[in-house]
Amino acid sequence: MGRRYGSATAVSYGEGQVIFGAGHFDMTTIRLALSRYRRENSQPHPDHLRSILACSGAWLSLNLSELHGWNQGLFCLDGGTIVFNHAISDAVTILPVEIRPGGGSLIFSDATKRPGILLIHLTCPRQSHDSVQLVFQDCARQFACYDPMMDMTLVGLVPDGEEPDGWVAVRLNGNPWRIGHPVASEGTRAPILKREWQAGEHDTVILRLPA
Repeated sequence: MGRRYGSATAVSYGEGQVIFGAGHFDMTTIRLALSRYRRENSQPHPDHLRSILACSGAWLSLNLSELHGWNQGLFCLDGGTIVFNHAISDAVTILPVEIRPGGGSLIFSDATKRPGILLIHLTCPRQSHDSVQLVFQDCARQFACYDPMMDMTLVGLVPDGEEPDGWVAVRLNGNPWRIGHPVASEGTRAPILKREWQAGEHDTVILRLPA
């Protein structure tokens, strides 16, 4: 049997929000929901300010090639799952993702593949949220570096680095894992604050953001 996609009844609309409930949604179904929102909303929000919520039970599946130049709305995680699939690309794609109180999971498939680069800027506007998982599939190890000058943490990319270790890197504000141990790293002039995680089952590395 093929994968069953979420039905229209699992999509609801609020002020400036397109909310995905239980079901699987690919980019085609997401674009259809956005088109319906524009048709039915008498006072539509500007496309780039619209929120696309992945709520509990929702599974949004996105390909890198579909995200370059994306300006149709801000992806938000509120209990659901967003999967990013690798696709060959010569472009660098920057995508903000917002964490809502429900938390959830971000999954990156084939995390060590190239070419193609996706830079995720993960923001948490609220101090309190449920646990968030960053899941890197087909990946033997993953690392994060804390830059105290910028007060930010980079996953999969060293500060001042030109390219991530695979095809994806994640930027977070602050130092959520309290990385404080300086280590020497190839390609850097001075030791950097770095932490590594090894893969568990099925060559998958899971990083958990504290709730």
